[in-house]
Amino acid sequence: MKKKLISIIINCYNGDRYLLNTLSSILNQKYENFEVIFIDNCSKDSSSKIYKKIKDKRFKYFKTKKKIKLYHARNFALSKCRGHFITFIDTDDWWNRDFLSS
Repeated sequence: MKKKLISIIINCYNGDRYLLNTLSSILNQKYENFEVIFIDNCSKDSSSKIYKKIKDKRFKYFKTKKKIKLYHARNFALSKCRGHFITFIDTDDWWNRDFLSS
């Protein structure tokens, strides 16, 4: 039986300080049937460069045309999700390896 798809939403505005840790914690998950919906909310730092270094087809990048409020960014991200389950992670958080499988 195929495991259900999990959509992981990351909303980012100038989150480059810990973003690599966040993305690494996602890549290191035991549960592998996920997609990442990354919303770049017009960041002015190196967030997009860090994110675009990830060469994984599960990682999808979207940039807003102008900076929008968090709830608008989340609604935009939700419209891009294909998963059966949805979770959010911020750019200054990271998960242990079992987060998605638990």
